[in-house]
Order: sequence, then C-alpha cells, then structure tokens
Amino acid sequence: MKKTESGNLITPADARSEKTADFNRARYGELIRSCRKKEDLTQADLANKLGIPKTYVGHWEAGRSRPDMNLIPGLCNALGISLSCFFDTPESEDALTEQERHFMEGYRKVDTRDRMILDSALETMIVLKDEARWDYCRKNFLVIDHNDQTAAAGSGTILEEETETYQMFIRVNPKAKHADEIVTVSGSSMEPMFHHGQDVYIEHTPDLEIGEIGLFIVNGNGYIKQLQDGCLHSLNPDYDDIELHESDTTRIVGRVLGAVDQDDYPNDDELKILQELDRENAFDETDG
Repeated sequence: MKKTESGNLITPADARSEKTADFNRARYGELIRSCRKKEDLTQADLANKLGIPKTYVGHWEAGRSRPDMNLIPGLCNALGISLSCFFDTPESEDALTEQERHFMEGYRKVDTRDRMILDSALETMIVLKDEARWDYCRKNFLVIDHNDQTAAAGSGTILEEETETYQMFIRVNPKAKHADEIVTVSGSSMEPMFHHGQDVYIEHTPDLEIGEIGLFIVNGNGYIKQLQDGCLHSLNPDYDDIELHESDTTRIVGRVLGAVDQDDYPNDDELKILQELDRENAFDETDG
C-alpha cells in the first residue's frame, strides 16, 4: 500500500478518492484542457460561457470532479466537440436516446441536493465498473517475453546467442500458459499455417518429434520449420527444404505451439490498465 510523505498509510477511502481523481483527470480533465486551449479559452473564459465559477473548470481539469450532466451539452458546444467525443462513443451514438433525454430532463427538474445524490450514485457505479475492469485484467492476462529477433519462415534470419526481449501482455489461453517466449515470423515458407509478421508461441525444449514444427538455429540462422528426417521442411511448396549435414551446427530452440490470435492481445483500454498495474507492481501473473 502506498504511503504519504509523513509515513502514514493511505486509507481505503483516500486510495479510492485518488483513483477516482486519476480516472477523472485522464478521461475528462485532459480532454477539457486540450480542447479549451485549442479554442483559445482561459478557464475563466470557459466558466463565463457556462455561467459557473472559474473554480469548477479547474476542478474538472485536475480530476477533482466531473461536469454535471446538465452542463455537458453547453460544455461540448463551448469546446467545439460533439457529445460522442466527450463520452468517447461512436459518432452514430451522438444523438441522445429517448431514455437519455428523459434522464436529462428529469435531472434538470430536481434540486441541487437531489443532483448531488444522482452524481454520487453515478460516480460510484462508474468506479465499481472501472474496478471490475482492473480486476479482470489483473486475473486474465499474463506476461510473456517477446524476442526482438524474427525467425525466418523463408531463407533464414541470423539469430544472436544473446537476444533482446521485451515483455508483452497476453490474454490467458492454453498456448500462452505453456509458452516461454513469443517470436515473430519472417517470410512465407510456412504458409498457409504461419504468415509473415505473425507472432507465434514458443515452448523451449531441446528435443522435437519428427513432424513437429519448431524454432531452429542452423549455422547461426534462425528458422521456423517442420522437422523431418535429415531436413527442415517448408510447408510452402515454393520453398526448398533445408538439408541438415553433420558439419552443420544445429540447435533446437523450442516447439512452435501455434500462432498468437488477434484476440490474445489486449485491446487499447485493457493495455492502459495493464501498463498501470505493471507500474504499480500490482499485476498478478496467473496460471489459470
């Protein structure tokens, strides 16, 4: 748990408040500030357009609060953006639904106290939904090393003994749980199974059975091929097999478990959460 400068532990309520402020600032505050500056407006200018105190705008941009629902249409108009831009929804959803208009009309009719209750309930629901997404990411992704060097499904790629790697987040799946690293395919000799630029899962092993597809290093060149008796076989008939000779220096790096599916990668929102969890050392690798 984080500590304050005085050494006192932050309470759960303080932690939630800090997290809410961070969310508000990233989701709304930065958008308001950037659009305000683009329109060449000061905080005071924007406040005057909306008929509110200047401090309101400062609080929004700092993440200490969010604009009331009844102010958002006027705010968007002043900032020169659409409602869909403000709420980060597709343009086709820009127009308010009948249910949303009904809510807005009701919101304008209630007094300040009731608006505070509605705002508090809405904020709580948003925070709970946000926390659920963070919990999902924490439990449903793992970290795998991605080798910076590509492995050829073609004419061969030089692989150094000491390779650079970087970590990437992958959604938990059977192939990922057995993989030791991810390598990118270079070339098309293993089509139609593997394509140029495609990531594949590699399980490190010194031995393979005839017929298995693996990552090999032959005389310093890296290949993704199918192991056959005396050769490395290319699935694409346009490419020749690689004959193996006693004089060759050959090493099996590992077994190719399969391609990394597009759904195995996190989407943009999930990636932001995973990167934040990683920075806070709060990312829990799971074995499923």
